[in-house]
Amino acid sequence: MAGNEVAKVYASALLDIGQEKNILARIEEELGFISSLLAEDRDLMLYFSAPGVSNDAKKAFVDKVFSGELSEITVNFLKVLIDNNRQLSIRDIHQSLIELIDIVNNRQRVKIVTSSKIDTDVLKKIKDTLENKFKKEIIVEEVIDANIIGGIVIKIGDLIIDGSIAKDLKNIKEKLLYSKVRSEAAYED
Repeated sequence: MAGNEVAKVYASALLDIGQEKNILARIEEELGFISSLLAEDRDLMLYFSAPGVSNDAKKAFVDKVFSGELSEITVNFLKVLIDNNRQLSIRDIHQSLIELIDIVNNRQRVKIVTSSKIDTDVLKKIKDTLENKFKKEIIVEEVIDANIIGGIVIKIGDLIIDGSIAKDLKNIKEKLLYSKVRSEAAYED
């Protein structure tokens, strides 16, 4: 079973438990915290992946550090991951959980890339237009990338709407190169 498929199975279980106990938002937040912590703290990640440290020691560590700070469900979930040697899949599980929660809550995440900060009114118009088009709540992630020179790139899942100047310049360059090659071929002796 592929890593992402495993993450989806665990995320689906968390989604069910979170909905049943009415603490889905808290579980999402806590799993995000653990995911970030493992990404930022190399020593913690190494501890959790160390084959020389027993699963019981890892679970005792989870109890000592996270009990009282995280929900009982999240602490127990971490212990299940340790028992199944999946503790390093937390980032993938968290991402899968976010995707499932977005489906349940009829949300769509959109990445908007521009060369400079977008005016609030313009951003609201884009968001409103996308909400009307997709009939979903739109969650916007703004990214500033000077490499696009100007214009805007909108990424919605696998769909990319590229209205950047960089893309236009690349297209112009390709057309000029193509027309130069064609004209030289036509006038050769």
